[in-house]
Amino acid sequence: MYSEDHIIPRDDLVKQWIGEGFVNSLHGPDLMDVGRSYFNELVNRSMIQPCKISYGEVLSCRVHDMMLDLILSKCVEDNFISVLYNSEDMARLLNRCKNKVRRLSLSSMAVGGATYDTAIAARLSQVRSLLFKMGCNRILSLWWFKYLRVLIIVHGGRERLDLTNVSQLFQLRCLTVSALVLMKLPTKLGELVYLETLDIENCMLVNSIPSDIVHLPRLSYLHLPNWTELPEGIENMKSLHALRGLNMQKSSLECFVGLSKLTNLRELHMSAGHSLGLPKVDALACSIGKLCNLESLVISGHHVEREDNQQLGSLSNPFQHIERLELHCWRFWRVPKWLCGLHCLRFLTLCVKETSTQDVCLLGELPSLVHLELEACEIPDERAMLGTGLFPVLESLNFWSSKDITPYLVFEAGAMPSLRTLLFTVLDWDGTIPVGMEHLLHLQEIQVHGVCINNDTEDMLKEAKDAFKEALLMHPNRPSVTVHNL
Repeated sequence: MYSEDHIIPRDDLVKQWIGEGFVNSLHGPDLMDVGRSYFNELVNRSMIQPCKISYGEVLSCRVHDMMLDLILSKCVEDNFISVLYNSEDMARLLNRCKNKVRRLSLSSMAVGGATYDTAIAARLSQVRSLLFKMGCNRILSLWWFKYLRVLIIVHGGRERLDLTNVSQLFQLRCLTVSALVLMKLPTKLGELVYLETLDIENCMLVNSIPSDIVHLPRLSYLHLPNWTELPEGIENMKSLHALRGLNMQKSSLECFVGLSKLTNLRELHMSAGHSLGLPKVDALACSIGKLCNLESLVISGHHVEREDNQQLGSLSNPFQHIERLELHCWRFWRVPKWLCGLHCLRFLTLCVKETSTQDVCLLGELPSLVHLELEACEIPDERAMLGTGLFPVLESLNFWSSKDITPYLVFEAGAMPSLRTLLFTVLDWDGTIPVGMEHLLHLQEIQVHGVCINNDTEDMLKEAKDAFKEALLMHPNRPSVTVHNL
């Protein structure tokens, strides 16, 4: 359904397969995991080409020209997919095709000035999946497709996108929209009882989210634009596996309390521009502690925990299956002790008031951690001796502090055997560099961040770059060194 050289996100493709019913629960209880295994099988068989790869995981793909030609040929032969790029393709479909179309990739150039008539109705009445690329201001009539299960709209026009009629697609399972213009949703979605995926993350909404969305019985993946306010009744959305875009600032206290009922959640992404206030923070921490199936938690919100009043920092053995934990601008007092039990954790973003060598060693014992971003406001006097056994699979380390951290880090032989990228700040550099960087045998890149506020600081950053390069002259990989001005 995708055009030549199109980059196809893995998870978008899997959700389409789920909407079509191609993913079988016999291979596992979580359909996303099963669908991803199908995707990986296609990659392993070289039927699709990997594009974006993150720490060994293929996140997107494209189809080689020769393979695409073969696929399209088989699709025509089996009446599996019809691809219409222009009005000639539409005319050819109506005049020559004797079968009803099941899946359709359609360009607005193919629709042109077509109007609803019996010929089009006969050919398109059984379309199950539709990928529609809208250019200019030619708006597709959804009345042509009453039995859609999967609808993907990519809107490149200039005028508002009106999707109020989508509420009449009673068989719809998956709705994904990407639009650079304002989009209008219907006032009610309650009749879309089969809807499993609603992905409008890359859109701008005219109106608020329909209030009856909280009663959709099958809704599993809800990706909203950032800063979206959900209606009351979030506790009813027990089928949700993924929730993105929730605005913590505008959400009510009841919304934070209701989150605790969503025990099927695997992915939760929220944001807030300012402090939430202690009642909301307490309710949020309490609810998050009950979401035992979380695999990805991303919070972008300003909050500072105190030593005598910790919220997330005081949790007891939360989310044992989590793989991604990003807590931006949420400052802990110290590295939470419960982190040591997260054996599946691969990606961690953490901000702490104070740190210690013991805290760094606690993080270093996480067996699956491949990416670490650690911000520490205070650095201890004693050095962190990073030796054999710590950070066994870590590939990227980003260490930030308002203090000079270069004299704090000491890499012993056998330290961080998989580290490839080392990034840290030099805000008040005193001429030192981390000790033992020659022991980081797989190191490929060092990035030094600083703040240039005058010519002296610019000279300091140049000196830092030269010092790091000189220290790495004997390194077997000759890592690159770059200096950035924040």
